[in-house]
Amino acid sequence: MRKKSEKRLEQIAEGAVDCFTELGFRRAQMADIAKAAGVSVGTLYLYVTGKEALLHLAILRACERPLEGLALPLKATSMRETVKVVAARRAEIVKLPSLAAALGKGATPGIPELGAIGGEFYDLMHGARRAVWLMNRLALEISEIDALQATAMRGDFRDELAAVALKIVGRRGKPGPDLKLAARIALEAISWTAMHRMRETPANAIEGLTEEIAREAAAHSFASTLISAATEGRADSRALRLSP
Repeated sequence: MRKKSEKRLEQIAEGAVDCFTELGFRRAQMADIAKAAGVSVGTLYLYVTGKEALLHLAILRACERPLEGLALPLKATSMRETVKVVAARRAEIVKLPSLAAALGKGATPGIPELGAIGGEFYDLMHGARRAVWLMNRLALEISEIDALQATAMRGDFRDELAAVALKIVGRRGKPGPDLKLAARIALEAISWTAMHRMRETPANAIEGLTEEIAREAAAHSFASTLISAATEGRADSRALRLSP
């Protein structure tokens, strides 16, 4: 029997992440993943029992879970168990103290505070971009992952930011769809700058753009979007006091 190695397992996991991110679960075939990993299809079956097990392996890799010590060939798990891996990783990396402070009792966030929140989101998305790309693609096909994204990976952030927008102008109650939409737009400005621009072709690259400039610009756009939505575009005294 051919010997199994940790290095080969890592190659397979990397190939699986790339293929599932690009093709999704249904379209990706064992042959595609074998090619991406630089191994034969026969070798894949020494490490996993099938495509479902490969999906779990890819998520373990994207969520930076250790692969050593796995029982090989890796067997398929329930999607519920796979989603638990993603949820656990989220709990580890989502640290947004500026957002928590803005939501705190008595807090009155302005542009500096919103800029800090935007910077935190930038760092989060930039660091976790590979896992986010994979989850975004899988959510189109797998309802359990879509449900997780709709709440813990998107919806909660959107609704918390909408609540911050309400606090900007001292309004009470629950945010309406306008503020939730504005919060989503603000987050999209961060996600494109922190992650998605990196998947564009070199022809679309912005010359001279550094990570420092990108982070600062994204945080400013994020803050401006929420301020504008909260004040409904009115240049009243409240909005002017929020200016740096």
